[in-house]
This record gives sequence, structure tokens and C-alpha cells, in this order.
Amino acid sequence: MTSSGDTRDGGDLDAMDGASCRIDAMDAVSHYRYLGEVVVGLDPEGVVVDPEEELAYVACSRSNCISIVDLDEMALVGTIEVGREPIDIAVDARTGRLFTADARADQVSVVDVATRKVVGAVPVGVYPAGLAIDEDNRRLYCGNTMGSTVSVIDLDTLEVLGTVEAELGAGAIAVDGRRARAYCANFVTSTLSIVDTEAIAPLGQVKVGEGPCAVGVNPERDEVYVVNCLASTIAVLDADDGHQINELPGPKAPVGLAVGAEGDRLYVTNRGDGSVSILGVDGREWLRIPVGTAPGGVAYHPRRPNCLLVANAGTGSLTVVEHD
Repeated sequence: MTSSGDTRDGGDLDAMDGASCRIDAMDAVSHYRYLGEVVVGLDPEGVVVDPEEELAYVACSRSNCISIVDLDEMALVGTIEVGREPIDIAVDARTGRLFTADARADQVSVVDVATRKVVGAVPVGVYPAGLAIDEDNRRLYCGNTMGSTVSVIDLDTLEVLGTVEAELGAGAIAVDGRRARAYCANFVTSTLSIVDTEAIAPLGQVKVGEGPCAVGVNPERDEVYVVNCLASTIAVLDADDGHQINELPGPKAPVGLAVGAEGDRLYVTNRGDGSVSILGVDGREWLRIPVGTAPGGVAYHPRRPNCLLVANAGTGSLTVVEHD
């Protein structure tokens, strides 16, 4: 575990591999502090935070479990066995349920947070790998990689409401509740599927960069971001009509994405150099923070947006870091 007093600045950036566009403006992010690193299990990927209980939940794909980390103590405090190869994880605050996309079980596991027990499993398509929740409309969306589909699940009844055709490699998903759309990144075909969430029907595909594996919506700017791992770029789409309006240079083999709470920045994990980058929405890199090996999922604390949590598949750990 890294000492909470370990404070560093952006000077490390120039020594690291990959694209770097650090800015030196007075308001740029410049310092970070490690709060801890906790070993959680084999190949952790998705991560979510419960701010009420100060807990993080991490989907450990090769351990077939959810690991629970106490963020006050920076310690592993429990595990919950789910289906085979859980890749992504999502939480529904209203019902107090966790969901995991169990890739090799072709199901979504349902976990009661209070009892820490699996209370159900919802069959979906082949090799589910991405999840997104629309709390307002009470739906869960699941991208099925080998099935080339998106499953739509009622959050309250846990019924499958419908299945929408996507393309091969369907995985990461983001929801735009304002426009009643969901976006699914198709890794193999290098496209983004757009879904009408009211009709539960496809609206079409948009060509993006090679190997899209993360997607996020920025309601502050009416933009959609797609992280293209193999191309090391980030596609920027207009949320109104879906067309690509920009392409940002990405760091090294970017994999994970979180859109900042205020819509002014992106958090991108770089599998290629074991770091997380903080980018302005114009693509300029404010800071790159070393984390564990092969980082994937990234999230920020809802009550402390400058506190980042990164799941490191290569080191089987969760890094917690705070930035200015």
C-alpha cells in the first residue's frame, strides 16, 4: 500500500511513453497523492463506488467475484462470488443492487448490497462485457460481445424487455437519458451502435477508430466520447445527431473512460503504460498518473470527484489516488 503522504507533480509526465500534451496553465491539474493500493483479485476490470458506505466494488474477472474495498481503511473487507468471468459492474442506488456482466456465464448476476448475496441471475446474450444503468427510466443495458447485441433489462422486475442488434464486439455502453439513447462500442467492427431506448430499437451505426472499448456521455457539452484502444484516439460525437465532430489524440493503448463530474475533463486509463490520464475535453493532457499494470476500469468518488479509483488487471489491484 502506498503511503497517503506520497505527493507528486506532473514533472513525471515527460519521462513516460506515449502521447503527451501537458499544459502549464495556472488552472491545470498539477499534483496528485496516492491514498492506497489494495490487492483485490485476478484481472479486476469494472469498479463502482458506494459513497454512503465508503466502499468500492470491483469485478475481478478471473476470480469470478466482486471484491469489496473499505475506502476509509484502504483494505479488502469481503468478496462475493458471482458468475464466471465478471467483467463490468454497475450499481442501482434505488434498490441497493449490484450487477455484473458475467462473460462466460452469458448472464448478469444480481447482488443485494445489504446482505452481500447473489439474489438472481438474468440470462443475456453471448459473452456480456459492458453494463450501463438508466436510473430515471429504470433500465439496465448490457453489451453482448460475441452475440453482437444489446440486452435491455427492467431494473425493478429484472425482466429482459428486449434485445437490440448491434455489431461484433459489442461491449461498453453509455446512456443519454435526455435523448433516450444508448451507445454501444463494437470493438471488432470499430463502430458505435446507437439505440433508441424508448422503442428498444437500433438507430444505426457510426464509424469510429480502431478497437473502441469505452464510451461516455457528457451532458454539459452534448458530446459522446469513444475511446479507441487500437488507434490510441478518442472520437468526439455530437450527441444530437451522432456524427463525429472531432478526434483527439489518445494516450498509450487507452482502455477505460470516465467523464468528469463537471464535464470539463476526461479520465482515461492507459493499458500500454500503466497510467491514468486527465485530459481536457479539447484533448490536452493535464496530467498522467502512474498506477498499476494494465489498468482498465476507472471511476471517481461521487462525493469527492477528485478521488479516482483505477482497477489494474495486471497487478490484481485497485489504486486510489487524489488529484488537485
